[in-house]
Amino acid sequence: MGYEEKARANHRNGNNCSVSLFKAFADKLGMSEDEAARIAPAPRSEGGKCGGFLAGRKILEKINPEAVEEFEKTFLEQNGDNVCASLIMKRRLQGKNCNDLVGETANIIEAMINHNNE
Repeated sequence: MGYEEKARANHRNGNNCSVSLFKAFADKLGMSEDEAARIAPAPRSEGGKCGGFLAGRKILEKINPEAVEEFEKTFLEQNGDNVCASLIMKRRLQGKNCNDLVGETANIIEAMINHNNE
């Protein structure tokens, strides 16, 4: 199962966006899923920002710090915002939900990690 599928499954199983991503990338972080879940940032904990955005930034700070700025730029280009409430509203209008965002964010993170390994 790839990172997108893991993250989406975690989210469908009741984890918030941030925990879903941290658990999906636990292997890359060198820890168990439970350990990864404990260090995941709380959604909306920084100015109402999306848990997926916060998680992506924190995961990359640990794995590939040079990619954090590129992640932020890519996330904003794809979503137009990083504030949870705004994203939820925009995504509903597009027929998308938070699980879609979790999967899309997992793909961005994976690309940033793979880019570092090339």
